[in-house]
Amino acid sequence: MERFVELVVAGGLALVAGLWTVRLAAAFSALWLGGVALALLGVAALGVGIARELSPNW
Repeated sequence: MERFVELVVAGGLALVAGLWTVRLAAAFSALWLGGVALALLGVAALGVGIARELSPNW
């Protein structure tokens, strides 16, 4: 499988898991902060995956 596909899929899964964690955990708890970090990681992976597909130099 191509690298950009792996990044987009992993980023999407991390984003969904992070958002669900944020929604279900108590605000500003350790679990909530972990969910925020996971969601940010997911957004970053999605961005890198999309950029790799659109940019011919990567």
